[in-house]
Amino acid sequence: MKVKFSPYMAVLAIFIICEAAIYVAFNAIAAAGGSDPVYLKYSSILVCLAVAGSMCYFCGRDGIVLTVALAFTAFSDYFILVRDDNYELGVCTFIITQFAYLYRLYADRPGKICVTLAVRVLLAAVVMAILKMYATLDFLVAVVTIYIVMLFVNLVEAAYLGRYGYKNTLFAIGLVLFFCCDVCVGLHNFDSVLGVELPQGLITFVSYAMWAFYLPSQVCIVCSARRGGLILGRGKNEGK
Repeated sequence: MKVKFSPYMAVLAIFIICEAAIYVAFNAIAAAGGSDPVYLKYSSILVCLAVAGSMCYFCGRDGIVLTVALAFTAFSDYFILVRDDNYELGVCTFIITQFAYLYRLYADRPGKICVTLAVRVLLAAVVMAILKMYATLDFLVAVVTIYIVMLFVNLVEAAYLGRYGYKNTLFAIGLVLFFCCDVCVGLHNFDSVLGVELPQGLITFVSYAMWAFYLPSQVCIVCSARRGGLILGRGKNEGK
């Protein structure tokens, strides 16, 4: 049986090969004891953004939504990864990324978005109240809480929709990996936030695991682009 290799598939194949090469390169540099290849890592996110942009042609609205999400992701990484400053702005733009993914999950059912927003506000308020009992609740901690809640609920809802199609599954996997990366980031900064010192071996592990989760997460999300958007239920959004 012959498989038709479309331009869309060609773009994704080249994309995956390029990202795999960059991934191997920056891990090889790190393993060799070189300086942190920050710009090489950031280039992988810019490649994700560029390919997401090409999805505007192949996938229409869904490509546009992913391009917006990846644009704000690249903006966040510029401040958090490249400049290593202004974390508040970086996290705020990551929140916008999660709002783009929220739109993707509810694009064809906007009437239901109020319920999920109410759940997210309630969860964020509860988490902040708990954190306030153990740590100083400054602006950075507050926006990180909002971001994590947004990502976690997006993850849960994407996982639920994952059964309706492999593109949905790819998106869900991408968000799971995204969340795992952020867990590693949280553990890496555990001491500075809660004043609890973790074993050095764990800190070393999570410093490598961050990108082991992060780059594959972005690749999966870009590859989940689909004309017609996500399949939002049986008999709904059954586009090509």
